Amino acid sequence: MSEAGWIVAAVLAGLGLLAFAFRARLLAAFGYELQRIEPQHSNHDESRGAVDDFRRDGQVVREDRARIGRLSDLDELEVSDVMVHRTNMRSVNADNPPEAVVREILQSPHTRMPLWKGSLDNIVGVLHAKDLLRALNDVGNDFSKIDVMKIASKPWFVPDTTTLQEQLNAFLRRKAHFAIVVDEYGEVEG
Repeated sequence: MSEAGWIVAAVLAGLGLLAFAFRARLLAAFGYELQRIEPQHSNHDESRGAVDDFRRDGQVVREDRARIGRLSDLDELEVSDVMVHRTNMRSVNADNPPEAVVREILQSPHTRMPLWKGSLDNIVGVLHAKDLLRALNDVGNDFSKIDVMKIASKPWFVPDTTTLQEQLNAFLRRKAHFAIVVDEYGEVEG
């Protein structure tokens, strides 16, 4: 900005302050008082601002900034917002022969899979690939000697209205990585 521009800006700023002072006195003459309004900031805004400051200082890369910023949204989202829906959920029928169960587990990209009987709404356990492979090794790779129900762990059911923050805390408390989301009627959602 040129020197003349700075002078004009300073004069206009001074006139603005005079106008504000005049308005405040005029309102006071009629019994009104101007009160200072403090900007409202949530912890969410403050944490995002801090992350932005760290990014500017080079302490946080862009991908991490986005990831950290989303962490503050955990109280606003429910598990139903991020779960794998039941139509996309991979699961294993406990009534299948052990060889078919092992094949399904080995073909899955997941290490834990729900085990159901009768219908998907009847989850009877969670099968971990490591546990299945250990059991298979213990019986000399004889599929007929495997009882998947004895290997499966007890399923953990959580309501679909649980916030992500609550669920994350519950996962940490239980040292668990997997839960079945159910609706208010106990039907599997994901």
